[in-house]
Amino acid sequence: MGSNGMLARRIVETEMPIMVQIQQLIRGAKNAVSLAQGVVYWKPPKQALDKVKALVEEPSVSCYGADEGLPELREALIRKLRQENNLQRSSVMVTAGANQAFVNLVLTLCDAGDSVVMFAPYYFNAYMSFQMTGVTKILVGPGYPKTLYPDADWLERTLLETKPVPKLVTVVNPGNPSGTYIPEPLLKRISDICKNAGCWLVVDNTYEYFMYDGLKHSCVEGDHIVNIFSFSKAYGMMGWRVGYVSDFVWFVKFVLSCICYILHSLPSNICIHPSKRV
Repeated sequence: MGSNGMLARRIVETEMPIMVQIQQLIRGAKNAVSLAQGVVYWKPPKQALDKVKALVEEPSVSCYGADEGLPELREALIRKLRQENNLQRSSVMVTAGANQAFVNLVLTLCDAGDSVVMFAPYYFNAYMSFQMTGVTKILVGPGYPKTLYPDADWLERTLLETKPVPKLVTVVNPGNPSGTYIPEPLLKRISDICKNAGCWLVVDNTYEYFMYDGLKHSCVEGDHIVNIFSFSKAYGMMGWRVGYVSDFVWFVKFVLSCICYILHSLPSNICIHPSKRV
């Protein structure tokens, strides 16, 4: 029973997270600094921490919550999407962090054996999500050498030449691990390329507030686009596991099926309650 031959091939072939590798490498070492994981130094907002203290005794906190997220939180996030991200038609589903959101999307959009596209340098968890769910053809595109922007010309050629057409294209904006912001015209071009090819575009906006030098983060919206967001980094809530998916109502109900069977409910209402007030 200890043989790898008894395990699912998709798990055996999934790469070990680089964070775990680095943790094992530096365990016991002195004065070692790990750059394998982005962890902010600030704490969650004081009003969120204070609210948690007040919620501990509230009975609803220990009950199952709405699978798609508390209605009040979803309403607040929809307002945020309208005002800050210019996503005017999107609905919202709350998830246990952005990573769970991405896995749910892969399960919802991709079948075993499908091909997908991502760009180097890529976020390792996204690559692992594809491996674990049976996606066997992961096409990794280049970035422009001076900027690390995704190469849209390469993407256009690849989607035209690859048969069947890849099911999904994913980008992180700003990039992880590059930190590179994708300018709005380039993001719109990538969106148009995906739409014309008939494939999905998944945009991870976890670092939307990490913008500098007067640059402003932007999002794109369309019936072929899914946006992912997170509370983890901007609000110092990494361990709270709160993220959300932004897409149209008809699509969200299919992602909900994944949450119902994997989590049944979001992990902790005590995290979700104060998040809606951040």
